[in-house]
Amino acid sequence: MLGTRGNARRRLLPAVILAAAALCGPAQVTQAAEKPDVLVVLVDQWSPRYVSWDNPQVRTPALDAVAREGMIFDACYTTSPVCMPARTSIVTGLYPHNAGHSVWNNANNWHLAAEPASMFRDIRAAGYSTAQIGKLHWSSGSSWRESFATMEAYNEAIGLNFVVNVSGPPAAEGNDPYCKHLAERGLLKKVAGDIRERLVKWEFEPRASVVELADYHDVFVTDRAVEYIGKHAKDKPLCLVVGLHAPHPPLDAPGEYATMYDPQTLRLPANVPESFVREVHEIDPAEMRRMLANYLGKISLADAQIGRLIEAMKQRGTWDDALFVFSSDHGEMMGAHGALTKGRFYEESARVPFVIRWPGHVKAGRTPALAQLMDLYPTIIEAIGGTLSSGKFAVSQLPAATGKRPTVRDTVLSEISRDEQNLMVRDARYKWWTQDGTEYLFDLEADPLEMKNLIDDAQHAELAATMRTKALKHLRTAQVNLAAGSKSKVTRLREEEGLAPKKRKKAAADE
Repeated sequence: MLGTRGNARRRLLPAVILAAAALCGPAQVTQAAEKPDVLVVLVDQWSPRYVSWDNPQVRTPALDAVAREGMIFDACYTTSPVCMPARTSIVTGLYPHNAGHSVWNNANNWHLAAEPASMFRDIRAAGYSTAQIGKLHWSSGSSWRESFATMEAYNEAIGLNFVVNVSGPPAAEGNDPYCKHLAERGLLKKVAGDIRERLVKWEFEPRASVVELADYHDVFVTDRAVEYIGKHAKDKPLCLVVGLHAPHPPLDAPGEYATMYDPQTLRLPANVPESFVREVHEIDPAEMRRMLANYLGKISLADAQIGRLIEAMKQRGTWDDALFVFSSDHGEMMGAHGALTKGRFYEESARVPFVIRWPGHVKAGRTPALAQLMDLYPTIIEAIGGTLSSGKFAVSQLPAATGKRPTVRDTVLSEISRDEQNLMVRDARYKWWTQDGTEYLFDLEADPLEMKNLIDDAQHAELAATMRTKALKHLRTAQVNLAAGSKSKVTRLREEEGLAPKKRKKAAADE
């Protein structure tokens, strides 16, 4: 029987698990197993450079404790370094290039079709209650009304039993749960005006939020999640995804988190230039450290919310057996290579932190195994004994997390489209990409900060060709096959007549 740690109650999987015939012979053996509660924390724009296990400047005690008990993936990449395509890839298990099933950018008026978004339906089919609280970002505008009478109907079609959708701090007065919360306190106009001013003038201006910590959006989201965990029936396993907005700009860490880090003591990575210009802003090292201090404050704020969620799971009595996953939709450049925000294939933007913790099953440690953010979906399905919907390009990372296999992928892919499709591929050591007409090639083992582009080095011409081929192969093998299961006209007519199709006689060499 799988682990029965702590005071967590036992819940039996409904399916009979068959032992391998090689071990147990033809007899069927029924094995009882627990269904762990599942808690996923998905943050927004968290650079992989700023995790405490690689950067001692970062203060994240709650996440540190989880990471010490789980497996840290050092080579996990988003399917796209932009919010909407990254998040839709998670719930579909598909890439942005799988046309009709995802989106290339943060669309102005678009919604994810329910049919390919099967993650929560697969989880619910395994006997779980499903919930997402916080940022979803599978739709924008009102295009969902073309297919659904109400947002509740849309969420139900996705497979969610419970939803609190808070996209982040409002830049205009709205009607979502957080806006209602602010309106009740007479704060909505003040907050919306502040956020709008930041976005219009300069979202990287580091200054504290205009609201106290208790009314900050990520605290509000965590309040709702803690309440959900506390009220959820104890005899029903839950799968809860909490979408925090931090540390996404604007740089508005609230209260004590705005001053938690001293800018003068912070060290910048070597790939942050001495000065650079973004829009009309010239950024020197002192200004960059001020920005980083506020960004790290938002990271520590998110960590405090993770701590509150863990405490709620402990109070529920299921934390000792729970499956916990932490990741981000994409990273943040934070000055690296003279850039800010996301949308690039440098490590700071395309790579994401990824941690899986499941006591008694997942090993504690770190792995260089290649992973994609969307692999979160089949990993959960395998862990809970569910059935993965067909046609997915995401794969379970549980074999790598448990140490059964060193890796389950030989390459990972990331992509984004503006005026043209931009593409990145990475293998165990090298990373190649093309963006806006320029090619890049880096040796991540020798040059982890990506300071030396090898693409024009004649000595690496063969390597560049190999990586281009790997990118093409990954694309070719990750196409939705709408003809799968189709039958020829002759076969269909014969079946209508009750005639089985003739089988090809095996050649002697095949027998």
